[in-house]
Amino acid sequence: MTGLTRRAFLTALGSVGAAGALAGCTSAVEQARRVGTGAGRPGGTLVIGSLTDIDPKTVYTQSITTMTLGLLLWDTLIRYDRRTLQPLPSVATAFERSQDGTALRLTLRDDVTFHTGRPLTSADVAYAVATYASDKAGSQLQSTASAITVETPDPHTAVLRSAKPIGNIFDLLEFMLLTDRETAAELQRGETFVGTGPFRFTGRQTGAQADLARYDGYWNGPAALDGVRLRVVRDSGALLTSVRAGQSDLVLDAAPQSLRPFHDSSLWRVESEDVDDVAYYVGANVADPRLSDKRVRQAISYAVDRGRIADEVFVRRAHASSAPWAQTSPAYDPQANARYARDLDHARSLLAEAGWRNGSSLTLSYGTGLAVAPSIAAVIQNNLAEIGITVQLDPREQAAFNPFLKSGKHQLWINPHGFGQSNPATLATGAAPFKPKGNLSAFSSSTYTDAVARITSVVDPRSADARAAYAAYTDILLDEQFVIDLVITTSTNVSPLAVKGLGWNTYKYIDAHRVTVR
Repeated sequence: MTGLTRRAFLTALGSVGAAGALAGCTSAVEQARRVGTGAGRPGGTLVIGSLTDIDPKTVYTQSITTMTLGLLLWDTLIRYDRRTLQPLPSVATAFERSQDGTALRLTLRDDVTFHTGRPLTSADVAYAVATYASDKAGSQLQSTASAITVETPDPHTAVLRSAKPIGNIFDLLEFMLLTDRETAAELQRGETFVGTGPFRFTGRQTGAQADLARYDGYWNGPAALDGVRLRVVRDSGALLTSVRAGQSDLVLDAAPQSLRPFHDSSLWRVESEDVDDVAYYVGANVADPRLSDKRVRQAISYAVDRGRIADEVFVRRAHASSAPWAQTSPAYDPQANARYARDLDHARSLLAEAGWRNGSSLTLSYGTGLAVAPSIAAVIQNNLAEIGITVQLDPREQAAFNPFLKSGKHQLWINPHGFGQSNPATLATGAAPFKPKGNLSAFSSSTYTDAVARITSVVDPRSADARAAYAAYTDILLDEQFVIDLVITTSTNVSPLAVKGLGWNTYKYIDAHRVTVR
């Protein structure tokens, strides 16, 4: 996931001057009852406040951009039932799997059009799969997409074929946005965003806002809203204050510790999504000499106070976990999730064994679009000081943060990852911190690669063979600790009570098709 959150301590909320400047002469109570441009009438514009701007380079990844705009501008082939993870029809109305599991026939709707008026066909499905399979896209589902070839026997039939069964193929179909192949270059430049979704792109002021209007030709019926505006507010305190002042109608993934001013349920809607798919972690670059010894990484893991992070930063809307799996995952193991209970003495002993010089420093980086990151970083900085590691904090502009993680110059970093509740093969092969080749930690081993391959060969994720494969894979993660998982949580959104009908999919792409602001 990305970082996907927009969280931090909201000291600005306690400032009379800041609140007064934003609210003007209208009280927060009145603004809560009068939402944006939709106050008191049908339609209206939903204003989404965000710490970060659209990043076109992340459209094919699970990112703040896709979680905010994914299902507004685009569609996916299927939608999961989030309780059962059973695929449900969307743009694909039917899906039939061959007996040997190597082919999946999709029947497409015949009334889906792009915002340009061009009909969507099976060629667009082939384009989407090829795009997600490309290195340039940087998708977490690249390995899944690259194992597929697409046949297009007619405009409304696509046959997805693979050399062997793909256990997580429906994860791809829920994740993959159907972007327009005719405007691919403009999309990458951030000039236009053409899809088949309920809203169409109408304009953008880079770094400030993006505007969408209802697409009346949407196959599933026109949206209730006239439009959506993404409004960039760079300061996390001012972001939630803007909701109280009526300047924003919705903040996604708000920090639970920041939501005290929104306790009045007659005015405000504070809603946690039912997708336990946000895991915050500390990554370690094993190519750095100070982090190449796994005992140092294990010591860091034993020193971190996960319970404090869960209780204080996430206000008990998260649970501590040493492993990446949500409780709904077939790979979930409560003993594995509790493996790294805090033990400072053992942490110091591991550092001593590794020859760590007391007081040596490490740099802990994080993106400024992750508003909980400063709070998590402060806890970790204090925790590691207790075992003799000095931590230098390194906040970085969100747009530059992901490229920095690929630079090889990073040491430790804070980020969220997703896919902990998906098919375990999706996390093992696709999530950037975990990929066997090219992961963010520069970690590689034949044992790890073999364990990932064993997971991907699983057809039935509930079988005994699957449980053994997941346990072996998890044991390697816990031993190597190149990904130091901290807590597992979900997104918590805040809005005035008048905002109703917000939905989302299993990858936390929000769905505003049925949102009203009255």
